[in-house]
Amino acid sequence: MKVLNARPDGAGPAGSSLRYTVDLQHLQTVCALNYGRLRRLLPDLSAQDFYRFHWEQPGLQPALLEIEVLERSAYTDTLLLSQTTTRLPWCPRLDMEVRIYHDAELAEVLRFQAARRIAARNRYPNPLMQSRDEKTQVNEFLSECLEHCLREGYADWQLPVGLRGAASSTL
Repeated sequence: MKVLNARPDGAGPAGSSLRYTVDLQHLQTVCALNYGRLRRLLPDLSAQDFYRFHWEQPGLQPALLEIEVLERSAYTDTLLLSQTTTRLPWCPRLDMEVRIYHDAELAEVLRFQAARRIAARNRYPNPLMQSRDEKTQVNEFLSECLEHCLREGYADWQLPVGLRGAASSTL
């Protein structure tokens, strides 16, 4: 098979539609919906620094999602979402940093697992083996996690402030 006018960036022949372009409308929609989900899950966000949600897994230990407020400013909050339940098959460990933009009513993933910076568009293949639309995918994953908490999760409101990671009496 002969490829004419191939470009080194993998975009294919000049004028080809093989090059990935970010669907900004879709990405902003996901971020806006995630903002609404976070506001429902964290109603006292301006007053509380730590949240814990758990849900039962058939035959497994309860899954825990912890959300900690890392930083507050006039128009943004930065959250750390972590989950360390070892027997949860779909996500054995979660480490995600999310920035909430209150003025724009958006929530965006800043960091996911080991990735410190998530590009909206990646060349593929790349050394980290991230997909071309990695930013959209991690924000959609956040959406799935938040939806699962809204649907299946129980808020652990009895966790004393300052006892991050301690087991509570409700589990």
